[in-house]
Amino acid sequence: MDSCFRPLRFEKNFLQINHCLEGCYECELEGGAVSFLGEGDLCVDYLSKDKQVFLGSRIPLKKYRGITVLLEMETAQKTLDNGFQQANINLEQIKDRLCSDGRSLIIKSKHEIDHIFSELYSVDERIQIPYFWIKVIELLLFLSLLDGSSVRHPQQFSADISKRTQEVYQYIIENPFMKETIPDLACMFGVAESSLKRCFKSIAGISIGAFVKSKRIEAAAEMLISEPTLSIGEVGSAAGYENQSKFSAAFKSVLGVTPQAYRYKHI
Repeated sequence: MDSCFRPLRFEKNFLQINHCLEGCYECELEGGAVSFLGEGDLCVDYLSKDKQVFLGSRIPLKKYRGITVLLEMETAQKTLDNGFQQANINLEQIKDRLCSDGRSLIIKSKHEIDHIFSELYSVDERIQIPYFWIKVIELLLFLSLLDGSSVRHPQQFSADISKRTQEVYQYIIENPFMKETIPDLACMFGVAESSLKRCFKSIAGISIGAFVKSKRIEAAAEMLISEPTLSIGEVGSAAGYENQSKFSAAFKSVLGVTPQAYRYKHI
């Protein structure tokens, strides 16, 4: 889908914790700027009954898979105080530390974050509810230890830069063997190279160079299977590599096996 945004007005205050596993989520902020929740990101928001934080949102890659933990502050604090006194979790303190001046984004790829959330996506449904309780307590304990050095604010981009960067993303998807460089793409789509690099990484979760390489190798892998009469060198040449050894090294760095092994396994 393109969006699942609803302009809700909250009657109470909430702490919202979002973890993105796949895809990307775009949020429109006051003033027309946008920011992104990308793969591996953990975002903490304070949703106040007195202020509308988000004006809109989109799913620019048409794919988003993640987990949202939504805590109604007053009720959740009573539950924590009554059932988990030993944890000494104070939601107001977490909010003040991480969301004192708006939305905060915790640095991605922290081992603790990956550890907490990785198991939530695959837990056996027979123990799902009590397991979620345990993991939410673990998450809140982790958040209660964070200080300002662990948090960075999300980068913000104009709606125009966001739109042009998404057009670049789609162009790469549709033309995996393209010969254009990053400066060429910036020029073609009318966006500054530095803005393109920063916005692209926010959307895709990896640099534009790494993304181009990944899509090129994925397309080459498909060609190895669909065009069995072509040699490894010919497929590498079609993918833009000047010799077979460079193609093989790039292929293995992305897919973990050589082109020869990949073809042998899938044919």
